[in-house]
Amino acid sequence: MKINLSRLIMLLALVVFPLSCAASSNSRVCQYNPESGKPNPLGMRAYITLTEDEGSTIVTYEQFPSTVDENITLTTKRELTFHDTPLDTARVILLQNKNYYSELVGYDDPDGFAPVNEVLTCE
Repeated sequence: MKINLSRLIMLLALVVFPLSCAASSNSRVCQYNPESGKPNPLGMRAYITLTEDEGSTIVTYEQFPSTVDENITLTTKRELTFHDTPLDTARVILLQNKNYYSELVGYDDPDGFAPVNEVLTCE
């Protein structure tokens, strides 16, 4: 079995040094921050938010509303819940399992969650 050393190091670093996520009393949130100067890999009309609450993590994919017809808009929102899973662990699981990320966004993405993970800011 061939192991990608850089990916292994990244995953270990994520577990040991959670990417700028600071713990709060009840919940934590990771999301794209447009003020970071980094481009959103999902474009300007979609984003992903990870919310940890009471030991579980909900990953939400949302697209801003688009016009279907006069007085009609369509909004896409999909959630993937990691029950009894801390936020940092959910991030590692998403990095390791591209199928989970594809289910969340509703399409196959060969890059998976990694590009989104790199631009998340956590509080």
